[in-house]
Amino acid sequence: MSPKLTEDTNKRKGKNKTILFLYIAVLLFIIWAIATIWLAMTYKLNNKNNEEKEVINSALNKKSPTNKFNSEEDKTFENTDRDDLKPPMETVLKDRTLRIKNIEGIFGNMESPKEISAIHSTFGKEVVYIYHSHSRESFLPYLKDTIRPEEAYHSVANITLVGKMLGRAMDQRGVGTKVETVDIVQLLNFRKLDYTSSYNVSRELVQLSQNENKDLEYFIDIHRDSLRKENTTIEINRTKYANLLFVVGTGHAEFEKNLQFANNLHTLLENRYPSLSKGILQRSSSQGNGIYNQDLSPNSLIIEIGGVDNTVEELHRSTEALAEVLSDYYWEENLESR
Repeated sequence: MSPKLTEDTNKRKGKNKTILFLYIAVLLFIIWAIATIWLAMTYKLNNKNNEEKEVINSALNKKSPTNKFNSEEDKTFENTDRDDLKPPMETVLKDRTLRIKNIEGIFGNMESPKEISAIHSTFGKEVVYIYHSHSRESFLPYLKDTIRPEEAYHSVANITLVGKMLGRAMDQRGVGTKVETVDIVQLLNFRKLDYTSSYNVSRELVQLSQNENKDLEYFIDIHRDSLRKENTTIEINRTKYANLLFVVGTGHAEFEKNLQFANNLHTLLENRYPSLSKGILQRSSSQGNGIYNQDLSPNSLIIEIGGVDNTVEELHRSTEALAEVLSDYYWEENLESR
C-alpha cells in the first residue's frame, strides 16, 4: 500500500473515532439530562405531596374541638352543634355584615312546593311550641365577612327564621303553632351569663309557655348543625335538602318517651324522604347537658335542621318535609285518642 493511501486511511479512521466519540458524548449528555429532570420532578412531587398532607392534617385538626364518645354510634355525629361547642359571648354577640339586606323577607316569602289541603284544624288552639335555645346560630352563605363555622352567629339571620318557616308550615296544615323568637343570647348577656347557660334560660320560656297555655303538647327546640355542607345535605330526586337530626337527652328518668317520639318521626321521614333524617343522637349527662329541657314533656325534642353551609331553599324544603310528617303524626295521635 502506498504511503499516501495509508495516510488517507488513518485520517478516515481518526475521523470516524471522533464522530463516534461525539455520538457517545451526546448520548451520555441526553441520559444525564433525563436523569436530572426525573430526579427534580420526583423531588418536587414529593414536596408537594408532603405539603398537601400537612395542609389536610392541619385542616382536620382545626375542624372541630375534640370530643370523647362512649359508643361507636356517637362518632357518626362527632361535630354536631349543641352544648359541645362553647363560643365566647363576644363571638356570639358580634353582628357580621349580611350578604342580603332583606334576609327576613327571603326566609318569610318561601312558598310550599306542594298544594296543601288542611282537612283538620285545631281551631285557633296552639298545640306546638317551637323555640331556639341557641337562637343566634346562623348560616355562612348569608354572612359577608366570615367563612368560619365557629363565627356563624347573627342577631337577625339565624335559626329563628327556620323555626318561623316550620311554624308557618304547621299552621298551613291546620296545626296551631307558637314560634318563640326571644333572643336567648340577649338574655344571657343581660344576666351576665355565658353560652353554657342557654338551656337554663330557654327552660324558663318553655315552663312559662306551659303555664300560660295548657293546650301545648309538642315542644321542639330547633338548631342547626356545625358540620360542613357535605355532612348536612342530602339529594332526593335530584333536589337538595338540609339533613335533619334528632337529639334526645338521656339524663332524666323519662327519656325513653322522648326517644319513642323521635323514633316515630324518624320512621315516618324515612318512609317518605329516605335519608333526609340522619337518625337519632342520644346524649347522656356525661356527654353534655343530657336533658335539654326534655324532662318537661314526653313530646319534646331537639331537631337540628341543616348546618352552617345550607341555603334557605334547602332549609325550606326540609322544614316542609318535617311539617308534613309532624302534622300527620299529630292528627293520627289525636284522632285516635278521641
